[in-house]
Amino acid sequence: MSVSWLQTLALVLDPRVTGPPLRSMAYLRTKGVRRAPAEVYDLERGRLHKGQAGRMLREWLDGERLTRHSGRWVLNSFLPPFPSQAYQRMFENSRSGRRLSPVSAFLAITAKCPLRCSHCSLSGRRETPELTDAEWLRAIEQLHGLGASIVGFTGGEPCVRKDLAALVGAVTRGGAEAILFTSGHGFTEDLARRLAKARLWSVCVSLDSDAAADHDAARGNGAFGVATAALRLARSLRFYTMIGTLATPRAVETGTIRRIHSLASELGVHEMRIVEPMPCGRMTGCAPSALLSPDQVAWLRRFHMETNRKRGGAKVCAFNQIESPEVFGCGAGTQHLFVDPFGNVCPCDFTPLGFGNIRDTALAKIWERMSGAMGGRPRERCFIQANHGRITQLAAQGLPLPLDISEQVCRECPPGPLPGFFRAIHWEEHE
Repeated sequence: MSVSWLQTLALVLDPRVTGPPLRSMAYLRTKGVRRAPAEVYDLERGRLHKGQAGRMLREWLDGERLTRHSGRWVLNSFLPPFPSQAYQRMFENSRSGRRLSPVSAFLAITAKCPLRCSHCSLSGRRETPELTDAEWLRAIEQLHGLGASIVGFTGGEPCVRKDLAALVGAVTRGGAEAILFTSGHGFTEDLARRLAKARLWSVCVSLDSDAAADHDAARGNGAFGVATAALRLARSLRFYTMIGTLATPRAVETGTIRRIHSLASELGVHEMRIVEPMPCGRMTGCAPSALLSPDQVAWLRRFHMETNRKRGGAKVCAFNQIESPEVFGCGAGTQHLFVDPFGNVCPCDFTPLGFGNIRDTALAKIWERMSGAMGGRPRERCFIQANHGRITQLAAQGLPLPLDISEQVCRECPPGPLPGFFRAIHWEEHE
């Protein structure tokens, strides 16, 4: 099993780890709300049964790999490292009185990029002037008010913005963890050191092949060398370093995914973060053959779990597994939000539904509107994978879709049953 009893014991006995969820459960107990099975947490007495809690923890972490980085535990890049202020914030959110608060927010701080990738999810959006430095700083301040634990910087290519380190500093000073998603272009040693000073947690570099010719063919000449150099630089400066990989049907069938994992391990990368092709952006209206089949999704989920059960090498974090119906499901618009370079707020970077613009509407108001429209709860299936046909039909209205049409789409696509994790913790919406 990937998480040992020794690790489990260390977690259960560390008050910095158990304190935040226990305080959250104690508060919810006063509201009569259960967040753990009766054999784990005595709701009447407010007592945690540590042995049972340890067993439940190990069951849920089977197929995951718990590692140490800079003195903190890291499960994967979907969750903040712990103990940390960002980790504590996740549990404080359950006492906020808002709808399920965003664990993470991704900010596309620019549409500018030297590459023209065929799977770019940002392409095809209505373009207006990009947000200014001051507007992004106000957005970050509002994200702290909402209780976001992780803020990811993406684009375009975020490294082309001169104010990137200042934006990262605004995130970390406010108590959240920051991740940079980059192709490697512009990730110079000078910038990397400024980002380290701003306390950036993680760097994720896109790499879609272990072969330079294939990666360059998809992204541009020299892209492979730039990406691998960025990975080495990030690793040398002790960032939590990730390879971000697009798992195309061909990559699954030809063994490319395994070879990229081997390369990640050779480079000393901490995590291989795998996303499947999404029918949005430049892939809007793509042929079904461009998307993963159920068998290919099942293979990726097995690869995630089997690799993480082994010792050594990079851990694997495949969206297909983390966001599966049995685990966390899709949190677009209920646990996650996305802001595009022009200020439009969407459920995620792959779901072009528009619920307002931060230039003229407070982010808290947009969040309430969006999370309510999305059903106020996570759903078993990825929203865009399940409903891309309907969004494609409406794309002529402009992307992201206007508010009234976005709300209409949500009414047509209700969330359905809760994913497995939320059923296990007896999650229910409360105000």
